[in-house]
Amino acid sequence: MLRGGRMGCEKADLVLHDGNIFGHPESDSVAIGAGSIIAFGRFRELKSYIGPRTHLVRLGGRVLAPGFIDCHQHFMEGAAVATGISLVRCRTIGDLLADLRVAAAKTPPGNWLRAFGCDEALMHERRRPTRDELDQAVPKNPLRLRHQTLHASWLNSRAIAALGLESDQFVLPEGGQILRDATGRPTGLVVGMEEWLSARLPRVTVAEMESRARFYSHELAANGITAFTDATVRNGSEEVAAFSRLAASGSIKQRVSLMVGPRHLKGISSLRKTAAASGMQIAGVKFMHVTQWEPEILTQTILEAIGQDADCAFHVTELEELDAAVRACSRAWPQVAQPQLNQLRIEHGGLIPPEYPEQIAALGAWVVTNPSFIYYRGAKYAAEPGLIPYLYRGQSLRRAGIKLAGGTDAPVTPAKPLYAIATAVTRVSLEGYELAPAEGLSIEAAFALFTRAAAQLSRLPSGEIMNGRLADLIVLPADPTKLQPAELMNLAVETTIVGGQIVYERGRPVTSQAAGLPLFS
Repeated sequence: MLRGGRMGCEKADLVLHDGNIFGHPESDSVAIGAGSIIAFGRFRELKSYIGPRTHLVRLGGRVLAPGFIDCHQHFMEGAAVATGISLVRCRTIGDLLADLRVAAAKTPPGNWLRAFGCDEALMHERRRPTRDELDQAVPKNPLRLRHQTLHASWLNSRAIAALGLESDQFVLPEGGQILRDATGRPTGLVVGMEEWLSARLPRVTVAEMESRARFYSHELAANGITAFTDATVRNGSEEVAAFSRLAASGSIKQRVSLMVGPRHLKGISSLRKTAAASGMQIAGVKFMHVTQWEPEILTQTILEAIGQDADCAFHVTELEELDAAVRACSRAWPQVAQPQLNQLRIEHGGLIPPEYPEQIAALGAWVVTNPSFIYYRGAKYAAEPGLIPYLYRGQSLRRAGIKLAGGTDAPVTPAKPLYAIATAVTRVSLEGYELAPAEGLSIEAAFALFTRAAAQLSRLPSGEIMNGRLADLIVLPADPTKLQPAELMNLAVETTIVGGQIVYERGRPVTSQAAGLPLFS
């Protein structure tokens, strides 16, 4: 049965036919015009939409599904990791140091070496690399090795000297911590100084930033991501302007939403204009370290954000952070005259004990969960059995009436929604640990985390194949809801479409996949 309007009056730019349409078993084709879905049904019913400039793509029995929306990631960091030195796969100190030695050998002496992906909790030795080990591996370059959580870094002696951390005149930035050994010598690990460090390392050139963005955006498209929210707390006018340039130039192919830090709240109207000029949106305000805020100041800032029609997103991985966020929102919520949708977001929800789901549901807050943490970081959680029932909960939150959406938190875990969806079902880690299987979701509910629910949270008219929805779509070789989780992880995205434009085709050279080119050129 044909689903569409103005039959015979509107010609499609693109018609995808002879396939299986996700959610519509009676249909085999979709017509797209002006970036949106204008009709779907049987191909014979859509022929009136075909004109001389309509591009036809035969699906050949493959599945056309909604594109994935990643509700929480860090694009610039992800781009740096994708084009730089990633140590995420290292599971021993020896492997990590060996990879650093190889990278150092390729880097001119004196140049900064930037690497990412170490987490002592995932190492077989269950320890950190020492300063002396880093010095031996990277003797001629200052080194910054970022922790996999993005909240700490390791530095070798050359980096410590370059930054003056052992100088008598050095002033520790607020919230920063330099870990020291028994003699008072810095160990190389610094915590809570990520923004301070980034500001003091050599700046990335505009050309390098564009190159990184193009590469990483292509990687996201290859994983089926058609939209994302960048949840970086330091985002302000400079970062919004940088994203705007990248989006306008086509370096970023996805739809972009940005969170900004609380200190930029007063200028949010200007930031929205900058974002809108390149088709982006400001998603809201990101709150970090909520346990360090004065409770009343946190409450007032929440009220100010809501008054600016901005969502409030709270970084919550620990119980203390959850408690502080829920208490602040509970104080603020009665003072909001007409609460709007999507105003409150619990980011990660890493640990939610039994007494909190009811409170979260009463606030109408979303939980933006990260199922991939179970898969990629399960070895760490398996060592804390008392916490496992409350980690990245799924099914019990749904039963409590809490709205769930999904994020990968890339580059903390890879930007691979299919891995996250499969893990939301199985709750099994990379190493085989089964963590709270009762929290597993159905495959349909897991898929919605990155499609229908994610679109609602992101205020995007997408996430499902319906008339009037944005034509942000992916082509898969099989129906994801009919596969086993292991098969789902290995499912290759064959085509990614954003706004009716094909931005990725599997097997096609990257240089020929320029975003925004007319399909009929």
